[in-house]
Amino acid sequence: MEDINPADYALLAADLKDPFKFEGEINAQASSTGFAITTSKGLERQNVSFLELTQEVSIEGMPEDCRGFLSLYVAVFDSSEKAEAFCQEHFQDFGFTEDFSGYTPGYNGLGDPRLEGKGASSTGGHIVQFENMVARIYELGCINEIPKGSVDAFARLWLDKVSKIKSPEKPDLHLDPDHIYLSYHKDNNLLQTEISADSQAVAVEVKNMGTVEAKDVRVQLYLKKGEDLQPIGQPAYVGDIPAGSTKSGTAFWDLEGKNAEGAILQAQAFMLNEKDAIEEDNNASITVNIYYAYNGNRAYSWIDDTYRFDNYGFEGRETEEMVEGLLATVVGNMQADGNFLSAMQRLLFPSTYMRFWNYSIESMDVGAGGHCYGMAATSALYFTDRGSSPLSKPTSQMSLEEASTNIAIYHRAQMLPLWTAMISDFRFFQRDQSPAKCHQAVKDALKDSREPVIIEFFGRIGNKTAGHAVLAYKLIEVQGREPVIYVYDPNFPVSKAKPPRSMPQITLEISNNNWKNPAYMGYMWAYASAISAHPVFRQIPLEDVNALVPSLKKSLYEMAEVLRKANAIMAVLRCPADAVFTDVQGRQTGIVDGQIINEIPGAEVLADGDVEIYMLPAEGSYSLFIDATDQGMVDLDVIRTEDESAGITSFQDMAVQTGAQMTGTIQAGGEIANLQSGSESIPPSLDTTVDLSGFAGEALDKDPAEGSTSGDEVEAQEELIMEVNTLGGVGNAPTSPVQFTLDRPYTITRIRTYHWNYGSGQTPGTIAIQDASGNQYGPWAATGELGMGGVQDAYWMVEPGAALPSGVYTLVDSDPDTWSQNSETGGRGVAHIWGIPSQSEEGTVQSCDWSGTWNTDWGTMQLQQSGDKVTGNYTHDQGRIDGKAFGSQMVGAWSEAPSYSPPDDGGDLEIVMSEDCQSFSGSWRYGSESGWSGGWTGSRQ
Repeated sequence: MEDINPADYALLAADLKDPFKFEGEINAQASSTGFAITTSKGLERQNVSFLELTQEVSIEGMPEDCRGFLSLYVAVFDSSEKAEAFCQEHFQDFGFTEDFSGYTPGYNGLGDPRLEGKGASSTGGHIVQFENMVARIYELGCINEIPKGSVDAFARLWLDKVSKIKSPEKPDLHLDPDHIYLSYHKDNNLLQTEISADSQAVAVEVKNMGTVEAKDVRVQLYLKKGEDLQPIGQPAYVGDIPAGSTKSGTAFWDLEGKNAEGAILQAQAFMLNEKDAIEEDNNASITVNIYYAYNGNRAYSWIDDTYRFDNYGFEGRETEEMVEGLLATVVGNMQADGNFLSAMQRLLFPSTYMRFWNYSIESMDVGAGGHCYGMAATSALYFTDRGSSPLSKPTSQMSLEEASTNIAIYHRAQMLPLWTAMISDFRFFQRDQSPAKCHQAVKDALKDSREPVIIEFFGRIGNKTAGHAVLAYKLIEVQGREPVIYVYDPNFPVSKAKPPRSMPQITLEISNNNWKNPAYMGYMWAYASAISAHPVFRQIPLEDVNALVPSLKKSLYEMAEVLRKANAIMAVLRCPADAVFTDVQGRQTGIVDGQIINEIPGAEVLADGDVEIYMLPAEGSYSLFIDATDQGMVDLDVIRTEDESAGITSFQDMAVQTGAQMTGTIQAGGEIANLQSGSESIPPSLDTTVDLSGFAGEALDKDPAEGSTSGDEVEAQEELIMEVNTLGGVGNAPTSPVQFTLDRPYTITRIRTYHWNYGSGQTPGTIAIQDASGNQYGPWAATGELGMGGVQDAYWMVEPGAALPSGVYTLVDSDPDTWSQNSETGGRGVAHIWGIPSQSEEGTVQSCDWSGTWNTDWGTMQLQQSGDKVTGNYTHDQGRIDGKAFGSQMVGAWSEAPSYSPPDDGGDLEIVMSEDCQSFSGSWRYGSESGWSGGWTGSRQ
């Protein structure tokens, strides 16, 4: 060690070039460490002595009040084997390669020919191992202001010194396959807008690794077939590239109407008037598949085949008309007489309308929903069949007024999957949802029929359920990368997605069961796996209609059962009119001067607006007053229950003028003989009963689309374990506990409690479960959902994923003072609990614990689980984990040195354990608002 001169390994003032300047002094000392070295005897741990030195270099040209520095650490050993072993020991958790793998011998992130066969370097040059030496370069001071490429240039200066081989004083163009882009989801100026789907934009980044400027740089694209290279178009102009800098060029690949499968796309960089220093790295290639919509004459065009106006919400009677149309299609396909079909359509209307009404309001509140299905569907249909368009002009030239009629018609035709999901509280979407299934559905369509397909996705923001639909018209698969789907998003017409914004697209992170889109599109509220694709329907498919009928019958039976248990009747008024019901004591429920009043005990206003839905105690009699608010047709339905039947008295298509009034009397039990309009007596259009006794066995918990469940779809096995329910008037503060018994082990999937709170709702708190010994599961933070009449936070919902053995349990609500109850519930709080049987062969609960040591992407991780709380640490930047376990899922936060705070050193984490409890996979992101930044996988030691 005494023979080593530190000056031979440091950068002195004479070694430096602008903008670097020698600062301070060089500190050198002998040191020792222990690490594993491969010897003739195998892998041995040895104590090794080496020289280490440090120095700092300033960067000229930075502001005086915000200066930046580079710190150089060098370790010198007596052999290259020991230098490699040192790197293995200290940099295994460092993002050494572009995919953030640890130190990799032979990896040349700098692309410097002097390292070939003699060392390795990280991407960006922060770590360089050359023969028996290791350099580590740190940025200090105002690191965000340090010019890009400074570390790279500084690392090359160090290599000049220690290798005694100067970099050639020539331009040195370098291409990397990872920097050939067919898509790019971040804001950028790399890729130009594609005029049509078969005009594939290709961007190539060229780096000048030489010491002088590269002038007049071009990039030529080729299609490689065997040993032959077929040029694609003319060379793309890149321009002049300063030493150490990167610039890009964009070209277009004409696919000539054909899909590309297994195509090898090669790029070559060159200068017109100068020879490159090292030509071997001037070429790079990628293998790609590209599938896109093609109608036999041309490819789909995001420019010409999409609307220029934004997605828009529902107005007036649109929701009512859509529901009427859906019900007319479904009920009209039943084999029965006219009275039965008319009664069924009207009996099914209230619950169906309320589902769509609530969903539309919530989706639009979070910037989704609207007419997205209809806009996407008509864009596709006019492209595939121009004759279906109402006008001869391109879709892009249609005004909203010209297009809206067909948009509404075809919007309805796409609604059956959504309707099916609504009936099942969105459980059945899961059968066809996942990034992998979405990818396959899009690929099959664009590869075979070459028709665009609709992609739909769902999620929540706070207590709001949200959903949205886009049109997929192009799929890009690059070997080694995640597939990308180009979409028409009605929320982002061409005018809202101009460069530097990328074209609207979805990246399917199949390995992480996740997906993402450009930040400007939003949709961070969408669930990671809640994405699916289906064909564009011209009309509601009759086979799907028939499959839905059993669930609708079951839904009707359950609605009647709720009315029967509550001893209530239901009245439905379809506007333009308002209704007021007055009981014998003069108390009123209804709409007066646009305001809801509800004075009758036990009455509720379930919906108001274009459709008014009321629930009234059946034992009362009521005077009915209807006041027309506009000119049009008014309908009134009064629904009652009679043993195993539902009765309906319906007054239909009553023509009114503004200010017209009608009256009537509803007798106890829901009978109404007629309505009176002035001197005119109006008899019912329909007065009948429907026997529902055969409807009770219809399988709502079977997938209407499939008729049976598959073993790998746990959502289909979910059961309603416990129900405390009422449709009567409710008060607060239960007087009796909510207890339930499990006769076998269950995984609790969902719990819902009701906090009507006299129409005010209540900010969600927590829900827990307590066993007979006083042990508590949870508590779990609840999210709020709309209740009857659109009351915010009336329902509290949690999804615990908690595994419980058989036994007796008590439900614990954090706010019993607002938990709803009445005499019908026996003073117990209104609640529902769902779960999945989870019994093992031995009859005990199989549950994974997160405690243990894990080998992960970000180093060794130590986790400890106590109850549902999971804490731990991992090696990368002294990281920490703080989360909650929900069965096989863990949701929480990661944080790292130095600040342990978002957005730079912390964020969200969601991971899921495998069935054998031996591995996990998931996603992480910076902070809580951005899209997911990457994957996180691990396996037990």
